[in-house]
Amino acid sequence: MLGLIALGLTVVMIYTLVKNALVGKQLDGKDVFPGTIDLIIPIAARSEFYLEPWMASLSSYKLVPGQLKIHILIDSYHPSLIAWNQLKEKLPYVELHIFGARPAGREAIPWMIEQISTHIKGEVVIIGDAELVPTETAFLSLARLVSEKQKPYFVLPQTARVNLLGEAVAALNPTLALVSVFGFRKFRRNISHPLMSIAQGWMGMTRETFLRFDFSKITIPSWKEALARQWDAENRTYMLAFGEKHLKRYYPDDLKVQVFQMKTYWEELWSKGDHVGLGLFICALFIWSFPVVSFMSHPFWALASFTLLLLYRFFSKIVFQESWGAMILHPFGCLVWLGTFAWWGIAGLRTKYAAQRPV
Repeated sequence: MLGLIALGLTVVMIYTLVKNALVGKQLDGKDVFPGTIDLIIPIAARSEFYLEPWMASLSSYKLVPGQLKIHILIDSYHPSLIAWNQLKEKLPYVELHIFGARPAGREAIPWMIEQISTHIKGEVVIIGDAELVPTETAFLSLARLVSEKQKPYFVLPQTARVNLLGEAVAALNPTLALVSVFGFRKFRRNISHPLMSIAQGWMGMTRETFLRFDFSKITIPSWKEALARQWDAENRTYMLAFGEKHLKRYYPDDLKVQVFQMKTYWEELWSKGDHVGLGLFICALFIWSFPVVSFMSHPFWALASFTLLLLYRFFSKIVFQESWGAMILHPFGCLVWLGTFAWWGIAGLRTKYAAQRPV
């Protein structure tokens, strides 16, 4: 029975991944856009910033003066503030917005976006994560798509190739899971929304669409999930796009730091009450680990599942332009995800409930 479930889920993942790869748009270096663009980067507690890639990318831009503005939103103090200041000093189109105390009961990111909404003048507005480093093409191509189609776009990044082991781990992330279920509109509220909240990407929209959104009514931390919920409630179609080499998601150089972040990630999902997101991760872990844990007891089902997973990773390599080395090290990445989940399940939860137990 478990074998049938594993095979069925994997087939669904392959079908949806291929379907979204065919339907989704690719950011194209030949695209041009004469209008103005605003990029908003809200800095959350877990946000990471990679100064060198940002400097290398932004310093090569040849955009028309005044065409691009990048707004960095920081709630009080954040460790990356010094690095962002260095970026601002060298690039005139980067603006830092540092906020102090906010009203009680308001989520930090929606509140910060609401405060700077009057500063947004661009024809196309993009909201994105700090870990994503764009090329000039990412702005121009996405802006052209949004302007021509008059629809919002959610852009999935390519994983940066910092080191081979790190890429093998980083490639197995919520972004990959999101593209495997994004096309199922009937399940979007229950599955895509939680995945979108923990995946990383860009959301591009027209300024009119941005201004129609009431950020004061958001009661959840994730701006991506909040936007998706409203667009679904309005029956508004938002499209999928792939950044390829023009939008890259970076991760820590040190594998130990990367593993530590993953350990704390499980706890964050639990503490925020994102049980759907946690359940999706557990489901993904079941799919990836089934060929290993069931090989001795059910070798036929294990081999069949392993073959389908190989096919799935082949298609994901085409979609996300992963390196062949990371593909070969895919089992290592799975072991790291399983190990951090086991650590959280055994050590993290035990410590948490032991602290709550009355003496």
